[in-house]
Amino acid sequence: MVSILWSGTSRRTRLAAVFLLALMLAAYLTFPTIREVDLPRVSIEYKQPPRSQYNESKVALLIENRPNPILAPLMLHFMSVVPPDWRFRFMGSTESVEHINQSVAIRQQVSAGKLDLTYIPSNMSTAGQEMISRFLTNLWLYETVLRPAEWLLVFQTDSILCANSRQNLDDYLEYDWVGAPWNPSGRFGGNGGLSLRRVSPMIDVLRQQVRLENSEPEDTWLADRLAHRPGAKMANGTVSLTFSGEAHSGTAVEIGKTPGADRLASYGSNLEAAAAGEYVKGIDDWREGFYEPMGYHTGSGGTDLHGGIWGTPEKRKHMWDYCPEVKMTLKMDAAKYIPGNCNPNWKRDGEQGPGYAGAGDLGYGTEVIDGVEYPILSPNLVPW
Repeated sequence: MVSILWSGTSRRTRLAAVFLLALMLAAYLTFPTIREVDLPRVSIEYKQPPRSQYNESKVALLIENRPNPILAPLMLHFMSVVPPDWRFRFMGSTESVEHINQSVAIRQQVSAGKLDLTYIPSNMSTAGQEMISRFLTNLWLYETVLRPAEWLLVFQTDSILCANSRQNLDDYLEYDWVGAPWNPSGRFGGNGGLSLRRVSPMIDVLRQQVRLENSEPEDTWLADRLAHRPGAKMANGTVSLTFSGEAHSGTAVEIGKTPGADRLASYGSNLEAAAAGEYVKGIDDWREGFYEPMGYHTGSGGTDLHGGIWGTPEKRKHMWDYCPEVKMTLKMDAAKYIPGNCNPNWKRDGEQGPGYAGAGDLGYGTEVIDGVEYPILSPNLVPW
């Protein structure tokens, strides 16, 4: 039947049928390949950048326009002592930013996202106390530059946090303001040179009030207004003394009588208790009777060392033992402040003095405490 039908068709019809069959066969053979081709797709979902290991709500800020040799060492020290989730920001002049950026360790922290280096705007200045006060009472700083920070640690080149401290910066996050107290019996207020500040309350204050130029220092102006806000949480003098020491001495360590001493019985050994942060007799005896804040600020722009902190040889000896890094903030000539008869070989100008160095060569001389020779500090020693 098929052959009869095929023979009865015209040549043109047969050619058309063959072509149609060939086309269908080609389509059938190529269809699976076409079906597997990946076509471009459009997606409105964007990959999220990896989450930073640092907390953007916690920022430590150092502002310095001078290319000071202490900048990189001080910044790296604070990074090692402050809880690891804090971020850091340095604001400086072209010269000071270039200077601190010469440090390989600093550049590594910048690459890791731990540290930001930024310039002080050309229309602003930090030269002198008044200019610093204007800078730190500018709403733009908190709303724009530091955003979204909620806690701000302000530190300067004459301040230090002690690695041997039993306190932790995060212990003070509940307060709107804490710094070395002006009045140890006061209800609020503390020096701003080493201070922890809550940003949102400061923004609230600065949206409502403007500091008059050449008036109160920024820390006095801000602390007073923060304290009078409804619901303010200000650290009192007692708490502030544990945070930072400047002019007034705080409560001395008493082994066996300090908070937590009653927990010692729950530990298996003294070493276990010490590892947990407890004061232990026989291990912490050197701390007995001395005031140990979390950090220090020399105050008055660094021109004075107050008697409450530095006033006796015993206090200074304990300072060197408890917080030796504080020496980094003091402008000390090695020939004057390194005890022993090698002093003449430690001159900054490269000159080597002959023989033994007497008291006259040691600046203000030395003092012997418990059989160990220590330098006597200048009565008007100036930090960098």
